[in-house]
Amino acid sequence: MEYVNSDFTPLSAEELRTCQSFRSFICEKDKEGEVLLLYRGEEQRNVRARLFGDQSDFETSEMFNRAFYFGEKARHFSVDQFEENREFLTGINDCSDRTLEFIFDRVSNVINTPTSRNRVFQSTSRRFREYFDDRSNCLHFVESVNNAYTEQTKLKARDYYLYWLHVAGSPGIRVETQLVSTSVDRKIAKGFSKVERNPKDKFIFHYFIPKPFHAHAIAPWVSDHHQWVVSGCGLPTYKSLGLFPHQKEVAVKGALFPHFIIGIELVSEKKFVVNSHMLYIRENDFEQVVRFGFPIDQRDFAERIFNTGYIRWGQTDLAGNFAQSDV
Repeated sequence: MEYVNSDFTPLSAEELRTCQSFRSFICEKDKEGEVLLLYRGEEQRNVRARLFGDQSDFETSEMFNRAFYFGEKARHFSVDQFEENREFLTGINDCSDRTLEFIFDRVSNVINTPTSRNRVFQSTSRRFREYFDDRSNCLHFVESVNNAYTEQTKLKARDYYLYWLHVAGSPGIRVETQLVSTSVDRKIAKGFSKVERNPKDKFIFHYFIPKPFHAHAIAPWVSDHHQWVVSGCGLPTYKSLGLFPHQKEVAVKGALFPHFIIGIELVSEKKFVVNSHMLYIRENDFEQVVRFGFPIDQRDFAERIFNTGYIRWGQTDLAGNFAQSDV
């Protein structure tokens, strides 16, 4: 695979050494359990639509520059247009009663969707199915989450069920989702979306998250933190790998933030577009980058995002707290 920069120019010998050294370093950290390497397959046309509000401005090199500046955000931040009177999932921290009722009803919908029944039966207990199939339990569900220890643990309980709905797809949630699908398996990521139908349009984002993983993503099979919170609320849990265990899915919260994008693989061209911010770090900075991501000057972020297709954006303090703003 050829390593290139955003305008497809091959890296210089020094840049290539930096890139290969960092990739080797972070692979070792992944093996040590200090980071989690993740992969997201996507179609170029989808990435392009999100990064360019005016498609006439499109340039391939600028698309990669923007990806390494804005990141790859969840559908809630790009296509979730809704009326002012919508009362559920209006923001990344929305844990209102109406949102919890919405979650309860969507879980019930997945359970009762004929095409989902076999997978639901294989990945959930009778207690889980009977609980969410009985609408009279909705009030108990809302009260149980509201009685969680803190506002943050309430959100952890909410996110635990959102992960299950996100993995379920259309019977669960799609447009409203605040999660981004990734896998720990590159081959699985290659099959995400419809990219197999047009190999020339296929991207794979190479990403990483640092410990603690539950501060950045939801994947009960990787970290049992969210499930521990839900169990503490006395609510039913599901099999940790979810509805599609072979996908080994990790749902990153909010966005693939550019600070943690290693690069973008162009599958058919056998090229790897390196995150330009990687090329300015030194080897003695690697440990810092693993914990906090690549340093990026985003002082004009709020102005530049107007030129993209995003309608809102999110922020994180890397400690599990998130905020969002409208464009």
